[in-house]
Amino acid sequence: MNINGDQTGPLTVAVDLYPLVAGVSGGIVPWIHGVLREMVRLYPDDRIVLFHRPGRPPLEIVAPNVDHIALDNHPVAYYAEMTRHCQSMRPDALLRSYPQEEGPDFPFPRQVFVIPDIQHEFFPDFFQTAVLAARRRAFATALSRGGAIATMTDHSRETIVSNSWTMTDDVFLMPAALPEELQETPSKTDLPSEAAAFDRFFYMPANLWPHKNHRRLFEAFKLALPHLPPKTGLVLTGSPEGLQESIKGFEDLPIVHLGFLPHKQVAALFANATALVYFSLFEGFGMPLLEAFHHGTPVLCSNTTSLPEVGGDAVLSCDPTDVSAMANLMLRITTEEGLRENLSEKAKLRVAAYDWAKPAHSLRAALLRVSQNSVEFKPRRPLVSIVMPTRNHGHFIRASIDSMLSQSYDNVELLVMDGASTDDTVEILKSYGDRIRWISEPDRGQADAINKGMKLLNGDILAYLNSDDILLPDALETVVGFFNDHPECDMMYGNADYIDAEGAVIGKYNTASYSFERLMQDCCVCQPAAFWRRRIAQRIGPFDASLQTAMDYEYWLRMATSGAIIYHMDSKLAQSRLHEDAKTLAMRGVIYGEVFAICEKHGGYVSLSYYNGLWAYRLYEAWSWGPKLRRFLPHIHRIPAVFGFLAQVRDIRRDKRRSQYVARTAFNEIDRKLPWAGSLIRRAWFRSAALRRRFQ
Repeated sequence: MNINGDQTGPLTVAVDLYPLVAGVSGGIVPWIHGVLREMVRLYPDDRIVLFHRPGRPPLEIVAPNVDHIALDNHPVAYYAEMTRHCQSMRPDALLRSYPQEEGPDFPFPRQVFVIPDIQHEFFPDFFQTAVLAARRRAFATALSRGGAIATMTDHSRETIVSNSWTMTDDVFLMPAALPEELQETPSKTDLPSEAAAFDRFFYMPANLWPHKNHRRLFEAFKLALPHLPPKTGLVLTGSPEGLQESIKGFEDLPIVHLGFLPHKQVAALFANATALVYFSLFEGFGMPLLEAFHHGTPVLCSNTTSLPEVGGDAVLSCDPTDVSAMANLMLRITTEEGLRENLSEKAKLRVAAYDWAKPAHSLRAALLRVSQNSVEFKPRRPLVSIVMPTRNHGHFIRASIDSMLSQSYDNVELLVMDGASTDDTVEILKSYGDRIRWISEPDRGQADAINKGMKLLNGDILAYLNSDDILLPDALETVVGFFNDHPECDMMYGNADYIDAEGAVIGKYNTASYSFERLMQDCCVCQPAAFWRRRIAQRIGPFDASLQTAMDYEYWLRMATSGAIIYHMDSKLAQSRLHEDAKTLAMRGVIYGEVFAICEKHGGYVSLSYYNGLWAYRLYEAWSWGPKLRRFLPHIHRIPAVFGFLAQVRDIRRDKRRSQYVARTAFNEIDRKLPWAGSLIRRAWFRSAALRRRFQ
């Protein structure tokens, strides 16, 4: 194979631009634009089809071999239309401009995903919980299923390769260069009047996102200002959203925000700035550095992530959390003789090292590689690790252990964690010899036993099986097959039956297809039929040992809110035993207390179904007159349940952060069930800055 991507025939490439919004999406737009434009020029026989939302596309390439096709604005409808186009045009490969939860029906091994960085894994606190979860799900799909990943720098490549969700071994470099439209020479009249009013100014071109570190920049500027020459200012450009909050406390400083500007005015700001100040906490590349280098403008930036790689010796850098160091660099560039000229000379060499031809060839080669990939994922045989917590279950544990040992899948390890049983449990464990591993010692309860056991096991797929539950024959073979078919899946669960003390089936567990909203209604996951990957356990940590009854439900919700991809499989995998000494039957009051706290913590609200259940328990089960009341007034519990639920709604409205979270959950439910309503909400969201401020 030619490493430059040459082949005997041309390629047909579909490009998904749905995630990109000009201006809003930041530097990824000019990056992808520059690479594609050069690839089109270098490979004129290829056919490139750009799919985008209605209206003007986020990037336009005018060439005989390029088509632009506008699709629906709603992601589900958009990707359904894109699927139909792909079935008709039969592209060799698909370029995804950024990970999305939705996507077209096109083989993942033949998709190239563009990922500038995985900043959200390093600074998760910069994102709202629901936004972070959605981002993680989208990235997990790209990293685990994509045929190849394009990224910008060695730093980004290393972080992507080392990520636990990355399963492709094709992560390649596709660096940026200076966009053609930013190489114009500005005139004196192009400099905005607000900037021209300063004798000198520092320049920061970036949206007001948390990782761009504007607040610390303002602090550093305030610290340096008394020692800087008179009439020195700080000029900002980019989206003004968030400015009021970011500038709070610094309103008296000579700082101006000019919003979005034409390219020539941006070029004029670079050309006339005393220095570019770019103390970002995390960058996949740092396009403004190349713009500054092109104009011979000194660069003051962070010494972290990709910026040292891009800037080399042509920048002055420091720790972006050290305000004093940032202020000192501002002083140096304005007072140290010869420093500006020295950096300008080095900048010319740095910018010359970046051109669009190299990344264009790299992308074309990757598209060729994935076009030849098999559409099937290579099956794996991962180690499955199962912990069995037990205490005084001698009358049930043998059946549970035997259900494990009789599994057809053989790459499995079982560890029984006995909480110092006083019945015949230990004798039963000894009877298995070296066929099982077991530990008998006091513990602090079921969750503590599970946590201790998990630390001693090594599998990629994890689960726990209570010593009164049963795993059905071939269940593990089925589970491993499911994970092989769905490499993006973090947790899966199947169906299960209820059995009595004698092992007779007495009912069916109420499992259901997964959605977060459905899981918030009640625990639709049957614990013995649930399995998860080690990577998600490493992200969210151990079970909550402070919970007595609902630690599994809390674990599922914690997974979900962390961004886990959870699937339901419509196959029967296990049996859950109901008997008089079963903990969940004996502690109904405790269960509701724990469930309410768990739902408020992870979902921001408690479902009406739980209020109904709580008041049914209080009126019909916990009260001695309850059975008679149920006969005469079987629905009376709904009245206090509704009042309790409405009181909760009032409390949510008073809490901005909680209301934002619940609003997003509600939107997801509306968007899934009523796409037309979801489209209206999306349109209003993009058009209304006030709405975004209220719910961001």
